[in-house]
Amino acid sequence: MRKTIHKWHGWAGIICMIPFLVICLTGSILVFKKEIDSLLLPEVAALEPTEQPRKSLNELTASVQQQLPGYEFGSWEIFPAGHDEADRIFMIKKGTDEWFKAHLNPYTGELLSQPTESGHYITDWLVELHYTLMLNDLQYLPEHLGLIIGLILSVFLLFMGISGLIIYRRFWARLFTLRWNQRMLAVFSDLHKMAGTFASPVLLVLAITGGYYNILIFYEEWVEHADGAEHHVMTDRLYATDLNIDELVLDSTKQIEGFKPTYLLFPFEPELPFTVFGRAPTANPLLSNYGSVSNYDPMTGAYLSTYNLNEQGAGAKTLDSFRRLHFGTFGGLPVKVIWSLVGVLPLLLSITGTYIWWQRRKKRTRRR
Repeated sequence: MRKTIHKWHGWAGIICMIPFLVICLTGSILVFKKEIDSLLLPEVAALEPTEQPRKSLNELTASVQQQLPGYEFGSWEIFPAGHDEADRIFMIKKGTDEWFKAHLNPYTGELLSQPTESGHYITDWLVELHYTLMLNDLQYLPEHLGLIIGLILSVFLLFMGISGLIIYRRFWARLFTLRWNQRMLAVFSDLHKMAGTFASPVLLVLAITGGYYNILIFYEEWVEHADGAEHHVMTDRLYATDLNIDELVLDSTKQIEGFKPTYLLFPFEPELPFTVFGRAPTANPLLSNYGSVSNYDPMTGAYLSTYNLNEQGAGAKTLDSFRRLHFGTFGGLPVKVIWSLVGVLPLLLSITGTYIWWQRRKKRTRRR
């Protein structure tokens, strides 16, 4: 059985090597997306430290609508006062179902960037490449092909990690062995085993969490458009013009004691509520900033419901933790560095694994 698994392990690595490397290397870079944006786009994505209070959400909403009359709000990522990142707003162009991203200074109400398509900035382009391999919007190809391939690669990564541990099941016995004075095959074999052993726990986490998000996107599409209905084309505003957003956000903090709002989702299709996402107080560093929500009627502002992650079971909390686990944002800079390095290790695994596979194939050919 180990011999068969070893064979599958080698062939899977050869077949999926190129797209797998693209996903791993882009993910390794995207671990530091915030830092890269601040460095490359200081006048767009970053804010200078200030003691000035944020403008109210109602004031900011009116300011954005005045500056962008041809768009409607889709969602809004908000940060607390004193934060060094600009608010990110996602706008829907009127007459379409297309979403655009812009940056907003919450202290002045000034737009720091005009609405741009996904992939406009280098890190956003890397995000698109990481999730879809830039295949989703190509003509004559099936819809969501990139996501399908991404899901397949997640399964592949899961298999590679598990099969590698099965093949090298006594990894602890010679984990730190590097036979530098031996022939190249032995050196590459030791490097492959060592790198694979160190990387496999994180790669398994990335495979499970990445595959889950791909499945989640398909599930949401199926639930919302199972009957074949197209995405809603934004023509008229789907919430009341005089909706008091500040009151709704304030009310969300009363529904869950200690609640910190982080994200506003405006109704982008008929019958959807106005939703305030945020983080309920918790000592668990793995839980995301978007795990709890409160919903409101978009026309009247009436309270509808609350979902408090702290009141949910282990399953819901585990799924919510996938966000921080996938991006490595749960332990500060040390975890980010580890996640980034693990994203580079598959390059070493590919080089050493291909060399081992090729040498053994040559050996079998000579034997025949």
